[in-house]
Amino acid sequence: MYNVFVDKPTTFECEVQVKNATLKDSIVRLILESENVNLVFNGKVENNKCIIPIKRLKGILEENTKGTARLEVIVEDTYFSPWKDNFDVTEHTSVKVRVDEQKSSSNNKPSVKVKSPVITNTTAVKKSIKEEITIPKKEISIICETFGIRKKNLHQKKKELIQILKEYFRINPEYNNHKKTILSEIYTLLR
Repeated sequence: MYNVFVDKPTTFECEVQVKNATLKDSIVRLILESENVNLVFNGKVENNKCIIPIKRLKGILEENTKGTARLEVIVEDTYFSPWKDNFDVTEHTSVKVRVDEQKSSSNNKPSVKVKSPVITNTTAVKKSIKEEITIPKKEISIICETFGIRKKNLHQKKKELIQILKEYFRINPEYNNHKKTILSEIYTLLR
């Protein structure tokens, strides 16, 4: 299985030996074929070494895309396909967060209380619905701090923060109904 990274440029390299022909002016290319997209990367041969640069594929291929990778070599108008393998698209750098929340019976956790707006029903009777949400402010703050995310660098670390919060909500599904509230408070949680 050949790995292709969405967030890092790489180089495909292999040794090429040709019999009864010269590699001068040869054409080499790597072809990635998936269900939705086919990509061609051109390279060169130097001292019997095939070198094909592969650019970052973010926005072109999605993570976990699978397909077939194939090397094509054209020498003196003769076509060869000497290598073929499956490929998998992955991230070279990723942030995975697993938080084991320590449940405690004390009420020392910071909390935010949210009141929903007044609702008028068809009989014009106004009701106020009060909903109390406990947001794990300290926990989210500590996680952000661990990954170096602060108010002053929030703009530069926005992608990392989004990845951390996605993982946090995946591990803590009990807060999924309150994502908007937590996200609206995120700036106040940072130092």
